[in-house]
Amino acid sequence: MVSKVNSNEKRLERHRRIRKNLNGTSEKPRFDVFRSSKHIYVDYR
Repeated sequence: MVSKVNSNEKRLERHRRIRKNLNGTSEKPRFDVFRSSKHIYVDYR
């Protein structure tokens, strides 16, 4: 019998896999870009 994996468990698995590679340092910070119709904002982390 095939067991059905919970969709939330699969989502958490993907989340952990992606997050382990996202590290910001002072030399190479991560940043978010938000574009509106008039401005572009950058948030450093």
